[in-house]
Amino acid sequence: MTLVIESGVGRMKMDSKKRIVLLTMIIMMISLFIGCGNNTMNKIYNDDSKIANVSDTFGLDESKETIESGIYKGKLKLSGSGTVWEYKSSTDFDLQVPYTLSVDSEKAKIVLISPDNTVVNLVENTGKATKNGATSLTVPIKKGNNRIKVVGYEKADIDIELHIAKGTFKKIGY
Repeated sequence: MTLVIESGVGRMKMDSKKRIVLLTMIIMMISLFIGCGNNTMNKIYNDDSKIANVSDTFGLDESKETIESGIYKGKLKLSGSGTVWEYKSSTDFDLQVPYTLSVDSEKAKIVLISPDNTVVNLVENTGKATKNGATSLTVPIKKGNNRIKVVGYEKADIDIELHIAKGTFKKIGY
């Protein structure tokens, strides 16, 4: 009988060790997920290679987007980058794009990705320097597939409007 009791105590010690190891692993995984959340998205803001990627990488807390004939309007809380426009051109030319970009908190920018994956900053705005009212961008379109992305940092509170007759607009959110 003594042997059975010792065996039971040994089993209890082993179960406790397994629980501790399991609990430690769970805590490490939760820490990893919390630590990689927005920080990963924020690293995209200054990384042209990630911005130029065909796939979008973003965290979106708010998304109210509309697309009408040649007009994209968005109210976003964005970390990371998302494509809003694509156009396949047969020639090089400069495209005039009326736009509004207002940022209530943090910073955001509108970028062009050329067919060779060169990232051109078209305009950048911060919550400290909010511009209201429409103005115009000169967008250097190249032969091939051109894309415009909106890039936000730290859940940037963005109000954006773009007017482009050519190409195709698409929503960042689902």
